[in-house]
Amino acid sequence: MNRGGVTRRHGAPQGQVCARLLALLATTMLGGVWAADRTAQAQTAAAPDAPVTVLEPLDITARKIKESQQDAPLSVTAVGAKSLQDRRIDDVETLLREVPNVGFSSLGDGRSTFLSIRGLGPMSQPLGYDDTSVVTYVDGVPQPLFGSDLRIFDAERVEVLRGPQGTVFGRNAQGGAINIITRQPGDRFEASARGEVGTDWYRLGQLSVSGPLIDGKLAGRLTASYAGVNGDVTNAAPGFGKIGDTENGAFRGSLVATPGADTKLTLSFFGQRDRNHPSNFLLRKQADFPAVALDPRGYIHRDVAGVSLTATHDFGNVVLTSVTAFNHYDYKSLSNNSEALTFSRVFGLPVGFFLPATDFSTYDERFNSVYQEVRLNSAADSRVTWVAGATFYHDNFKLDSYYQSPFFISTNGWRNHRYRTNSYAIFGEATAPVPGVDGLKVSAGLRYTHDDKHFDARYTSNGFAGTVPSFRQKGSLGFDLVTGRVAVSYDISAQSMVYASVSRGAKSGGFPNFTNNAPTGLADQPYKKSTSWTYELGTKNRLLGGRAFVNAALFLNNVKDQNLFALDSASFTFVPKPLDTRSYGAEIELGYRLMPGLDLFGSAGYTHATVRNVSADVAASSGAKNGNRVPSTPRFTTSLSLQYRGTATWLGLPDSINVFGLAQHQFIGARAADVGSHFRLSAYHIVNAKVGLEFDRFSVYVFGQNLADYRPQYIGLFYGPGAEAVTVGHGRVVGVGAQVRF
Repeated sequence: MNRGGVTRRHGAPQGQVCARLLALLATTMLGGVWAADRTAQAQTAAAPDAPVTVLEPLDITARKIKESQQDAPLSVTAVGAKSLQDRRIDDVETLLREVPNVGFSSLGDGRSTFLSIRGLGPMSQPLGYDDTSVVTYVDGVPQPLFGSDLRIFDAERVEVLRGPQGTVFGRNAQGGAINIITRQPGDRFEASARGEVGTDWYRLGQLSVSGPLIDGKLAGRLTASYAGVNGDVTNAAPGFGKIGDTENGAFRGSLVATPGADTKLTLSFFGQRDRNHPSNFLLRKQADFPAVALDPRGYIHRDVAGVSLTATHDFGNVVLTSVTAFNHYDYKSLSNNSEALTFSRVFGLPVGFFLPATDFSTYDERFNSVYQEVRLNSAADSRVTWVAGATFYHDNFKLDSYYQSPFFISTNGWRNHRYRTNSYAIFGEATAPVPGVDGLKVSAGLRYTHDDKHFDARYTSNGFAGTVPSFRQKGSLGFDLVTGRVAVSYDISAQSMVYASVSRGAKSGGFPNFTNNAPTGLADQPYKKSTSWTYELGTKNRLLGGRAFVNAALFLNNVKDQNLFALDSASFTFVPKPLDTRSYGAEIELGYRLMPGLDLFGSAGYTHATVRNVSADVAASSGAKNGNRVPSTPRFTTSLSLQYRGTATWLGLPDSINVFGLAQHQFIGARAADVGSHFRLSAYHIVNAKVGLEFDRFSVYVFGQNLADYRPQYIGLFYGPGAEAVTVGHGRVVGVGAQVRF
């Protein structure tokens, strides 16, 4: 099998699958749900004593009020704790493959995982340390862009919200948000341990303990996790072996105090330490793909931590919530930027010329933030539901870097940059029934955000010809952002609803992290804020007496002023240049309980995302032109899972023992590597499986991830014709695991 990518012969069958699923979307929205719902009601009435076979929808907090996933007038994928465990969803990458119309690029180092939803995300790399369109939240706290790719463990559920979420979630959630809700301690003691080992020295260990500390007053929970895998990318440089290994340790804990029946205090804390040797960019078209030639191989050290205090008090008809949080992020790296196989192709020189490295860099980033939110919301049983509040956000970001290159003037030298942001916001959203029209509801929300940003960027030459001895640029920026959403929903029946919404999204501007022009003594320019309008039409349905659900949505995004660096032909400097994008598409998610214990889940997404209003400078320096695809945005994504849990009597085992089995296929379509559409990252398929036995308090299983052994291509860099570089994901891992509960 060619581990380097997917050839075109894979595209046609998958496209047919996507077409069929999207046809089901149209059928559903045009009226099929009414007939199915009537059939389900008849079946339920005819067999009231039938065994329970329903798929219960999750409760979510996508609008910062508790509501059923089936009732929320927005497109959201929610994955509960049991599904996270059954499907071995331990990281963001594995999660996102289950979600339609989500794209991501990654350098494999934790720091540089950049998300897009429905075509909204970075055009290539973020220009600033908060230049993102998708924000990750953990227990209501926004995570830093470079610290948001976290291990997923001890989570109660994860919600992926598609479409602008700036109304209640806040700044920069222009494309959507990931909302992670962690498990909280209960009123009884429980503990569990999980371990896995597999090929390429894959290993995972997790230990969790939870329970009351003071009966009725104080409870605690603590979970520790460790994971790692050896690299599987061959390093042709002598003495280094294979690279691409990852290793991380993490912990998460909480203390919950209930001093009164109506008051709850939750102290949450977490930390994660990553140690990686990434493979960097590697030559895409080579006989031995994937392989690199790196000396030295480089390293990544990343530490992320946070602590938050959430206080709630129920006054009866209104609930007060306060969230106070502190986040920290630290990153250190040594990067070999002259991968010898690629540079040999670029410059026409022997591979040995670039061993050891001719181009290398060190990065030292430090980030601290403080977040405060105070909000009021209506009681859970209110006829009119609402939430209103205010937030304050402050951060400090420091970058100290050194680049050395014999080729590129814009990278050489030391950079010592300091950034500071203060952000203030007020927001509110309400949902009310329309008098006189049963089942019709209107939701409306608005948020105003003001960002104050300050920067101090210093450059010092390393003596490279043509660079100035030193250069300094400092200043302040201000941005006003207005975001909001209006939605109308109608309950066709107790089991089916349709909705339509219009949302205003926005992303703050700023000053770039990396100053391209400082080596020549020229000032760098800030990048503009981005704004967007999103239109969505959707439906949510429970069918066959609750045995099935079908949720679907159509969307259109018009985005103004996405940013990327381009060469300005007048000043011959690299400047942030805006260009507009438009994306439209559809997504569908379904579940069907075929029989007690046997479930089928599937999703499909289609996104057509293109760039618009491309200036001559952007076209000349990047190759972009109107109609090019938005980078890192797959046109098609699909996921299909079949899982079984039932007694093992047919194996001659007692009926107290269950068999669990999972078969899963995921598809990510081809993506443009850059705005110039110089090449496409190959489409790929991921096949996962898991089979095991579950005893009363113990389970054992075998698993396979990426069984087809594809090498996903996550990000691309175009050096020139025939010199296309990509980063890749890990290949096949097969192993065994066990879990015990106390």
